[in-house]
Amino acid sequence: MKTKLFKILTWVLVMGLLLTACNVSMTSTEEVTPGQVATVMWATVSTRLTQIAVGTLIAEATQIAMYTATPTVTETPTITVTPTITSSATSTFTFTPTYTYTPIYTSTPVTPTPTRTNTPNPTPCNQATFVADVTIPEGAAVYAGQSFIKTWRIKNAGTCTWTSAYSLNFASGNAFSAPSSIPFTQTVKPGETVDLSVTMISPSTTGDFTSSWMINGPSSITFGVGTAPGAALTVKIKVTALPPNHDPNMVYDFVANYCSGQWRTNASFITCPTANYDYKNGTITRTYAPILENGTIDDEGTLITIPSIGGDGFIQGQFPQYLVHSGDHFKAALLCTANAPKCSVTFELFYKVNGTETVTSLGTWDKVSDNTIIPVDIDLSAMDGQSLIFFLKVSSKSDPTDDFAQWMAARITHP
Repeated sequence: MKTKLFKILTWVLVMGLLLTACNVSMTSTEEVTPGQVATVMWATVSTRLTQIAVGTLIAEATQIAMYTATPTVTETPTITVTPTITSSATSTFTFTPTYTYTPIYTSTPVTPTPTRTNTPNPTPCNQATFVADVTIPEGAAVYAGQSFIKTWRIKNAGTCTWTSAYSLNFASGNAFSAPSSIPFTQTVKPGETVDLSVTMISPSTTGDFTSSWMINGPSSITFGVGTAPGAALTVKIKVTALPPNHDPNMVYDFVANYCSGQWRTNASFITCPTANYDYKNGTITRTYAPILENGTIDDEGTLITIPSIGGDGFIQGQFPQYLVHSGDHFKAALLCTANAPKCSVTFELFYKVNGTETVTSLGTWDKVSDNTIIPVDIDLSAMDGQSLIFFLKVSSKSDPTDDFAQWMAARITHP
C-alpha cells in the first residue's frame, strides 16, 4: 500500500511542475527568479498532496470498516508533512495510522442453579387412615331416639403401636348420648386395621345431625385420619320421623307432644328441649332408646326430666287440655337410669279442670336407683266428658345428685 501511495505522489508532483511551468507568464517584463518558481511550485504540490492523502485515508478507512463486522474502529491518522525547499524542491511525507477498537458485546458468566433434591417427610408416630364405614353410612335415615351402633374401620398408618392407652374421644357436634371417651380394647400395630364402635342414640327430633370423634394417645396427643393432625371421624344421620308407638290403643302421647307442654322449675321457666343434661338449671328432653337402671336399652318413647338444684328443686310440665272419655287410662313406667346410684326423686301426676284453679293429685311415687321400674295405670273414667289439663312433676327428695327421672311410655290409652 505504501508503494502505491508513493507512486501516486510522484505522479502528482510531476504533473504539478508541468502545470506550474505553463502558468508562468511569458509576457512579464519582470524577471522571475528560480526561488520564486520553486515557492509557487511547492505551494501547489503541497495543497494537492494534502487532498490526495485525506482522500486516500477515507477510502482505506471505508474498506477496513466494510471488512470488520464486530469491533468498533477508531482511526487516528497522523499526517506529518515536512516540506524542505531547496533549489531541487525535495519533499518528505510520513503517514502513521493508529487503530483502536473495543468489542461491542461482552459476556457475563452464568452461575448454574444447583438442582434441589426433595427429601420425603418421615412417617409420624401417630397417624391413621380411614378405610370404611362399616355401619351407618353417611346420611343414613334413622328414627328419632333410635339406638344404633356406629363402626369405623381405620388403619394404623404411623410408626407407633396403639394400645389401651389410646381412646376414641367425642370432639364436636351431637354426642348422640354416647360416652365421651371409649378406650381401645386391642393392640393395633403399624399397618394393621381396627374397627372402632360407639353405641349411640339419635336425637328425639327430626333433622340432620353430625357427631365428630378424634383419637387420643399418650401425653394427650390428639389426631384423626389423614395427614396430621388429621380429620375427625364422623357419623352423619338424618332423623326422618318418630318411631311407631307400641300401644295400638294410645289416644294421646305425652312423649311425642312433650314440647307442646309448658315447662318450669323452682327457679324459672325453661325452654323445650334443653340442649344438654343440665343438673343445675333443670332438663326436659326425650329419647326413644331409654337406658334402664340395669343398663339395658329399651325402645319406648321416654321423657327425661331432671329437677333444678335447690332445697325445693323440681321440674314440672303443664300440657294442653284433653277431653277425657270413659275408659281412658293414664299409663307410664317410672324409673331412674343406669350409673345413677344417688338418684332419689318423687314423681307426681296432677290435673285441673280447664277454666278452674283447683289442682288435684292423681298419684305420687317415690323412686330410688334399685334396678326396678314402677308401673303406673290410672283409670280416668270418673272425669268422663271433662277437659283436663295434666301436670307431670318430678322433685328432688334431698341430694339432687343423679336425679335423672324418666317417664317411659307416658300416654293416655283407651283399651
